[in-house]
Amino acid sequence: MRRATGTNFRFASLLIGMFLAFAIAGCEGDDGAPGADGAAGADGVACWDLNGNGVGDPEEDVNGDGVVDVVDCNAIASGAYEVQKLHAGYFTENVYTGTQDCLNCHGLLGQDMLTKAHFTWEGVASNITGFEGETHGKNDLLNNFCVAVPTNEGRCAECHAGYGYDDKNFDFGDMKNVDCLACHDQTGTYVKGKTSGGLPDPSVDLGLVARSVADNGGVPTIANCIHCHANAGGGDNVKHGDIAMALLDTTRDFDVHMGTDGADLDCVACHGVKKDPDGDLVDHGIGGMPYHSVDEGVLKTCVDCHGDAASIHVATTVETIVTSHSQLACQVCHIPTFARDTSTKTEWYWADAGQDIDPIPVDPVTGRPTYDKKKGSFVWANDVRPTLRYFDGKWNRFIINANDTFTETPAVLGEPSANYTTPQAMIYPFKKMIGNQPADANNNTVLVPHLFGTKTGPNPYWGKFDWNLALQDGAAYTGQTYSGEYQFVDTVMYLTVNHEVAPKEQAYGMDGTCTDCHGGNQIDWTELGWTDEPVPFGTGTRP
Repeated sequence: MRRATGTNFRFASLLIGMFLAFAIAGCEGDDGAPGADGAAGADGVACWDLNGNGVGDPEEDVNGDGVVDVVDCNAIASGAYEVQKLHAGYFTENVYTGTQDCLNCHGLLGQDMLTKAHFTWEGVASNITGFEGETHGKNDLLNNFCVAVPTNEGRCAECHAGYGYDDKNFDFGDMKNVDCLACHDQTGTYVKGKTSGGLPDPSVDLGLVARSVADNGGVPTIANCIHCHANAGGGDNVKHGDIAMALLDTTRDFDVHMGTDGADLDCVACHGVKKDPDGDLVDHGIGGMPYHSVDEGVLKTCVDCHGDAASIHVATTVETIVTSHSQLACQVCHIPTFARDTSTKTEWYWADAGQDIDPIPVDPVTGRPTYDKKKGSFVWANDVRPTLRYFDGKWNRFIINANDTFTETPAVLGEPSANYTTPQAMIYPFKKMIGNQPADANNNTVLVPHLFGTKTGPNPYWGKFDWNLALQDGAAYTGQTYSGEYQFVDTVMYLTVNHEVAPKEQAYGMDGTCTDCHGGNQIDWTELGWTDEPVPFGTGTRP
């Protein structure tokens, strides 16, 4: 079983402070409604009255002194009521009705969440070249998987940290729209409806989930994170290739960090929140956003835990390789392949969609379907060797109505903007995803098709299978220019590969072996700026 990890929270005391202020009233009782002619209103509920019946019940004597009074209100200080028990007890006595029940105690955290990327799906695009001071993100970036969020919010929001995001009118300023349970459920039972704009599935016992949220110190587990991040793109390991549902309970052979017989880490061990010097939580930002909100949270790198590459490889069989290849990021050698457990999509062709094919073809190796009427045809692969590119953290991205046209094909929707001449850039591994998707035939704009639902337009492709109508809906919704004629354009994009770190015995270069990378066409050297493999193994040159 995966180990739960805990942490210390400043909100132990904040919880009670807020709980007393909002959930169970102040020590003297919250004021009631104003009386007639300016008279005082009725007293509110006393802070010790956990069940609101106006009587000091034995179970409300939380400090055990035999008297139910205001001293019982400071439960944490008395040590008589743990945070876990407080949540469990409160949501046993009271039915969980929604986020407002969380905000009654944690209102400041709700306000904080309104600014975080898991809720906003955008931020200051400090890592998108040419757009560093602007606000961009998932809400307006184009990709070659399901293409874009706009018009398709109701389906995409299955993985939004909010409730009811089903069109552009969603209120990102309303704290009650934040979904606290998605990240803090400790039962492993919380799921969202697939087509509900992010509302919880009706099968979920919300009371059970609410009672659990303070377990494990309230810290999200891998189960909280993995469903959305593994199923991005429409299925298990479809998009990233190095994040699969198998990581819930895997071995070190597939990931030394997350394997239960390895380091057995949860996601938050590396993708952390900011904490003060005492180790207490500062805010809800999560480290790891690649394009925007890069100041949120704390993202640990290899060096943070292991030290610099040169030092830790001294007196090993790879010391010479490491010291002579200083531009190689650790991941290049330590993630020799990805999708080692669960296959990933490496190609996706939207142009093939809309056909009635029976039986559906299946890849004989991976056992996964290679065609879907809604989405077209695919190629699946296991043990994919990453493509290497120079990377300094900055990206070129296609952005709706800002940078969504192409001058040559394939149109590169997302790639590292660095090359071998960029100062401080290092070589990193990437998943290279290729395919085709709809674009305007006259103005070379990569278009947003309306795929799902009728709230954002009457002609979803997944309902009518008419590309022209779906593109008309998309243009009307996004403001893109659609001439009325479309084509399918070849596209490519790159995604970082940081997970599925293999055991060191499988790393490239072990025992000083050069041929893991050189002399056998293992590397696409043109991606690194060479015309061919460089000397002494080839004759490649750079401009």
